[in-house]
Amino acid sequence: MKKILTTVAAVLVAVALLILLKNQYGSVFAGSTYGMPALLKQGKVDHLFIGSSMFRQGLDIDALEENLDGSVYILSYNGNQPVFMAKELEYLLENGLKVENLYIDFYAYTLTAVPWISDTKMFLDTDLAFKMDAWKTMTAHNKVGLKDFYEMFVTANNEQILMYPINNAIVSSQFRNGGSLLNMAGQTKEHLDTLDLGVRDGLFESQLAGYDRIVELADEYDINLLFIETPKYEKLLTDTREGSYSDMLKEMIDWAKASGAEYLLAENFEFDHAKGANFQDLIHLSGEGRADYCKKLAEYVAK
Repeated sequence: MKKILTTVAAVLVAVALLILLKNQYGSVFAGSTYGMPALLKQGKVDHLFIGSSMFRQGLDIDALEENLDGSVYILSYNGNQPVFMAKELEYLLENGLKVENLYIDFYAYTLTAVPWISDTKMFLDTDLAFKMDAWKTMTAHNKVGLKDFYEMFVTANNEQILMYPINNAIVSSQFRNGGSLLNMAGQTKEHLDTLDLGVRDGLFESQLAGYDRIVELADEYDINLLFIETPKYEKLLTDTREGSYSDMLKEMIDWAKASGAEYLLAENFEFDHAKGANFQDLIHLSGEGRADYCKKLAEYVAK
């Protein structure tokens, strides 16, 4: 019996050690063409875009690199929220990344969500200290349990690690400097007009605090900062209901004005927000739409 208990204890210790090593050093298995580890290897970036799927689908790496002087990198995670964008930026800067110009996703609905990491790749890309800090933030705003902890610290990203050679080859072919090379097809106006994103209850103070922290870091590290709204389909823009996208965007603009933060709205460009082919859905651009938008964006930024 004693021998069995000793064996079980040894196995548990070994498993705990593997979990610890994975969460501290798992970033060595992260993608070589996108994510934070790939960016840190560059050491310096002239134009860094940090955002959610709005940036992944809405920014064209070809157009940006062609029209901007210097290096460009797009750091995007699905559902990325301001509170975690701030943590990502701080993590990158503390690990030695030099940034000249910074562009932050100005998407209203990410500020209406309770702080939570929906893209666990962020857990693969960072060390244990970052993960514990992120977990602390999530537990402060959500009811979490052992199942949530197990999924994030134990099972998340195991497939990417075990299948790294294959997974990295496939993923790396789809990205360059964090920018997606996949050209997603657009929709018809008739289809988009049937969609509805509903309304929200308001902006979370913790998310606004994330934006505040980004402003502080930009000032501290002498980084040029610009908040950018990618185009949204016209139905979303003309929705005047309380809690609608346009309503939440007004609150974000109020924050920017009060904070003295520079922001750039999609309406500042001559972009066809009513053209179905420019969009995958109400909020994500198609390949055609992002190429058109990013050419205009790059020209604006270059000036």
